Amino acid sequence: MKKKAEPKKRLHDCDYPGCTEAGDYRAPKDRTLRSHYWFCLKHVQEYNKKWDFLAGLSPEQIEEQLQNDIHWQRPTWNLNATATYTKPKSSDKFRLFDESRLGMSGHYNPPTEPPRHSKKITEAAAFMELQFPFDLDKLKKQYKTLAKRYHPDLAKGDSLAFQQLTNAYTTLVAYLEQQ
Repeated sequence: MKKKAEPKKRLHDCDYPGCTEAGDYRAPKDRTLRSHYWFCLKHVQEYNKKWDFLAGLSPEQIEEQLQNDIHWQRPTWNLNATATYTKPKSSDKFRLFDESRLGMSGHYNPPTEPPRHSKKITEAAAFMELQFPFDLDKLKKQYKTLAKRYHPDLAKGDSLAFQQLTNAYTTLVAYLEQQ
């Protein structure tokens, strides 16, 4: 024999005045969303059409409400201001947490490799007896020093060496102007 299905028990009656239907649908009473009315389907639809969550708020209060909704009404804080660095308790064989790699802001600064230069630039700097990095003032000063050494009229030097010096100087000037 089959059992007859028991009628569904009413948990709530419709809160609409004069309605005798079952109140199966919840609707908020106010903005706190903590207390609710219980309505039948017809009356909850009516109520929802008329209810305005932001009713009675000034434009400033509405803006504040929207800003708070961005992070679900939870307090937030600047993580950088409260962040503290602690050394790891485990071994750090890859030096991931090495303090020398952290900059002033506490962010990771990867180790920088010296810039790689073309063979032409490297050879020109070697001929000029310069070490990277250098600037235009240092280059000019070194050129004057070497020009006295290699100039054919001043030091009875080799004209080929002076030509190489001039070529190296113009190459390095062009390189520095690109940077």
